Amino acid sequence: MSIKLFTNAQGLPWIKSLKASNDDDHADRLNHRYCVGFLLVCAFIATGASFVFERITCWVPAQFIGAYTKYTNSYCWISNTYYIPSNTTVPHSKHDREHAEIGYYQWAPFIFLSCALFFYLPRMLWRSMNTRSGIDLQYLVTKSQANTIAQAIECYCEPNEKDARFISRFGRTILCTSGKRLGNYLRSIYLMVKFLYLINSFLQLVLVHIVLGQPGWLYGIDIWHSIFIRNSVLTDSPYFPRVTLCDLRIREVGNLHRYTVQCVLPINMLNEKLFALAWFGFIYVFVSNLVSFIFTLYDTIMARSRIHFIRNIYRTSAPTYKVDENLLEKFTQEFLMQDGVFILKIIYNNGPVFLATKVVHQLFSNYEKKEQEQEQQSRNIALQLNSSDV
Repeated sequence: MSIKLFTNAQGLPWIKSLKASNDDDHADRLNHRYCVGFLLVCAFIATGASFVFERITCWVPAQFIGAYTKYTNSYCWISNTYYIPSNTTVPHSKHDREHAEIGYYQWAPFIFLSCALFFYLPRMLWRSMNTRSGIDLQYLVTKSQANTIAQAIECYCEPNEKDARFISRFGRTILCTSGKRLGNYLRSIYLMVKFLYLINSFLQLVLVHIVLGQPGWLYGIDIWHSIFIRNSVLTDSPYFPRVTLCDLRIREVGNLHRYTVQCVLPINMLNEKLFALAWFGFIYVFVSNLVSFIFTLYDTIMARSRIHFIRNIYRTSAPTYKVDENLLEKFTQEFLMQDGVFILKIIYNNGPVFLATKVVHQLFSNYEKKEQEQEQQSRNIALQLNSSDV
């Protein structure tokens, strides 16, 4: 019974997406594969560090012994400590102290796990919507037979050809309509997923800014300047301070005593390194997502870009054959449409180059034969009509 449930669970689209696959491009895999893996490692390290390092050690008054010291350390760990630079007087105002509180170091593992989840959500959406299109890109990329791939693409694209004759490209662009019948279902879903990757990577940077509670936009720049320009580390980091203050209230014999103790957070040395790597990683991923989204949007809008792509692949497969440019444009616009070109581009980028060229050559040859047959049928009908008139 359990084996059957496990087998059925493996068939779910989002479970399949956990396996290594190449039905997207490098920028996408940078998000859902490498970023997720890195963040999971960070979460594991941050979690394990709590058991390896002394999480917090507070300098307590001399009368605090035994259980008093343990209580102080535990209290200051679960309650937010606050950071005041060593060259600044500790404020007396409760509001000023609360404003300087830092409370994210306890939640570092959960922050990394949450970031990993949001980096993977667009991938789950892409796999779920992709498998409902009627063609499995992940399956096609793994195939090595050009005939099988060409037949699958023909079965997918043939129902769209008739619709393309009645719906103008201008109308589709203005109305921003999409769907399998219009030949742009996969392309539209993929563009939306690209946009989600872009928004997510930007919001991850915003999250770092919020979590740090400081001018977090400059966090990585400060780290870079400190290490590589000044050849020193941030010994008194405002982002991950090693030394903080904690206000402790203890009720004794009806009297409420308030103590301000100084605490050391060794775990922040590790958190600083992990968040520094994450910050630089998020910047790189955001730039990659932005560039990838712009190129994908350009391919979606500009028909000439798709025609140029198909022409280059076909010339690779038949360099000496002079192709009919009008027929090639009609083949790209009315038969393949956006989804067909998108499928071929996925195969071209993730599989052997010669395989994509063979598939394009076979698809175009079949299309050319079909067009010639239709022209011959039209001539025969015209001849029959002329002969009947005579």
